[in-house]
Amino acid sequence: MIFLAIFGILMLILSAFYLVNSWQQYGQWKWATFLVIISLAMTVVGGYGMYENHQNEANNKTTSQTAAKTSTSAISLSGAANQMNANQETKENAILGQLQKAYGKLGTVGFDSQSKTYQIKPASGDEAKALQAVLDDNSQANQIGWPKLTKSLDETSSQLQKILGDGYSLSLIQPNSDQPMYTAKDGQETYSAVK
Repeated sequence: MIFLAIFGILMLILSAFYLVNSWQQYGQWKWATFLVIISLAMTVVGGYGMYENHQNEANNKTTSQTAAKTSTSAISLSGAANQMNANQETKENAILGQLQKAYGKLGTVGFDSQSKTYQIKPASGDEAKALQAVLDDNSQANQIGWPKLTKSLDETSSQLQKILGDGYSLSLIQPNSDQPMYTAKDGQETYSAVK
């Protein structure tokens, strides 16, 4: 896209000079105006393409950083819960606090005690846009860092099993929805909306 933008700018400059020359020398302007419009369109399309590439790279970087941060924080979950000699409810609340810190950049974390599920709801930001892009087009999953994120969720789910016992799930909720996008239970994937 950068080549299209550069070529469009060069063509725009040359066609502008051609338009001025054609108007002054020959009194004709139609062909030269057509060239100016075409070169302007090329410049706009190339510039917009560069902007889109920049936005995609920024989303990829943000999602990858979130996944890396959360995978390292999953290890700290075991330390927090092992220090506590308390009942199951106290452990669940302690884990909820740790998950809120670990996944706070991605969104809010809640706990449904009925289904024993910790739910991560993405905030409306770059992360939510990247997740929605994966839902809309599964072919972008690798580019956005989906495998790293799901691996992190699996590792965190495995830590939950070690600390709290069997039967606890960790779900990533779809942006602007209450439906799960990815769920891991006892360290294994149980559901994924991304194929």
